[in-house]
Amino acid sequence: MKDWISCKIMAHNGYEILQFSVCDGWINNLYDEKNKPCVFATLEDAIAELQDEFDEWHAEIKAGERGKDEGYDICTFQVKCIATSVVYALDLIEGKVLVCHEFTYQ
Repeated sequence: MKDWISCKIMAHNGYEILQFSVCDGWINNLYDEKNKPCVFATLEDAIAELQDEFDEWHAEIKAGERGKDEGYDICTFQVKCIATSVVYALDLIEGKVLVCHEFTYQ
């Protein structure tokens, strides 16, 4: 896991990785060892964390430790800037997590 900054320290700053949940919508479900939501200092740190996760899932599938249908779809993730509410939609191109566009929730 890349360096993250706890929500308590960065209550109004930082970036969070959101995942879509049918029941709850877009939520941050990545927690630290103190059960606090992970917040990253930069967009690049958040993307690097998500890249690490996708690399790990891909390696598990390739090694047969995870079924081919047990991976995650990049469209179920986005990164949100807490300070500005700008949301970064993501794409997975040749195994790399990339920002494909940004928008702000109204």
